[in-house]
Amino acid sequence: MNPEYAANLVNRRDLQPYLNADQFEFRDSVNRVLTKHASPEYVRHCDEEKRFPQELVNVAAEQGWFGITLPEEYGGIGGYLDMAAYLEVVAYHTIALARFWNANVNMCGGALARFAPEHIKAEVLPKLAAGNAWLAFALSENGSGSDAASLTTRGVADADGEHYRIDGTKMWISGAMQADYILTAVRTDPGAKKHDGISLFLVPTETRGLTINPIDLLGGHAIRTCEVVYDGVRVSKESIVGGLDVGWKKLTTVLSKERIALSAMCVGGAQAAIDLARWYANDRKQFGQAVIDFQAVSHLLADMQTRVDAARMMSFRAARLLDDGQPCDVESSQAKYLASDTYVQVATDGIQIMGANGYSAEYAMQRHFREAKMFQIFGGTNQIQRNIVARALKS
Repeated sequence: MNPEYAANLVNRRDLQPYLNADQFEFRDSVNRVLTKHASPEYVRHCDEEKRFPQELVNVAAEQGWFGITLPEEYGGIGGYLDMAAYLEVVAYHTIALARFWNANVNMCGGALARFAPEHIKAEVLPKLAAGNAWLAFALSENGSGSDAASLTTRGVADADGEHYRIDGTKMWISGAMQADYILTAVRTDPGAKKHDGISLFLVPTETRGLTINPIDLLGGHAIRTCEVVYDGVRVSKESIVGGLDVGWKKLTTVLSKERIALSAMCVGGAQAAIDLARWYANDRKQFGQAVIDFQAVSHLLADMQTRVDAARMMSFRAARLLDDGQPCDVESSQAKYLASDTYVQVATDGIQIMGANGYSAEYAMQRHFREAKMFQIFGGTNQIQRNIVARALKS
């Protein structure tokens, strides 16, 4: 694929209202590093072999990327516009690294930075920023997906009140196989209303009674999604994050960040799919001319690019609001479902442009097709995101 395409992504002039010169330079440095270390062949092999991209994660840690949005006193740097600027470029090269970063820094690191007691912050956040410890977030269960607050994993206090015993099973947990800690949502007051009585525990994965099992999925093979079983897992009350029985209220404050991160990732992945289809359409000859010269193909590419450009603006609008400390629940939901729907459509159209080659494992388009779909589901299904927007229209 033409390397100039990535350079065009990095320096998009429509992002000038959102990003400063330093942030554009940061995007350029991320692109240069990943062009060197995240080759299409490497990304393909990790996907096909279901192999964690350890070498790539090591590079990201050396670059200090796992400190983005974390507090400076714990080794962090940058804000949420930096996050969006970063994730778009990363996902352009590799969805796997972007997903791993999001689970570690955006979901878990962000929650710890805001709500954890100081001893947890001091122990975990510097190691995360340096790439020396990994985290996963366990909320979903088989019976509580979109209705996440109906979780049934239980945390019962010992007689002395100093420890809790956790029992239950969590599903669809990204990056659990690499995690040193799992931030786990459990029900600690079964008599409370559904959205009350939930607590967050930071559980070391070496704790007795905790078992992690990878799940085979259609896509996302490099960062395995897992079942996590808690069988009498005993943790100290000092591992509670955000206070006893008020975990759900804490969780809702970090969901907007995840939606914005996912939208930026979808934009980056979708742009990569467009650029692959564009390269192919310029290179492929049929009936004596390049495929891109057929109006049916050129118009399809034009629609693909227009959709992605619109999704990009929605993503950065939401990131700007978050960075400014403004409410952005609606805007983040709009960005998430528009960007993920766009990614699916772009990957589908990309396969059509490339024909049988698009469906072939030799090219990355089939991987975009498989990976795009999961973004419509996790992070809150797109139907849930539409519900959030619709409720705002009723007020």
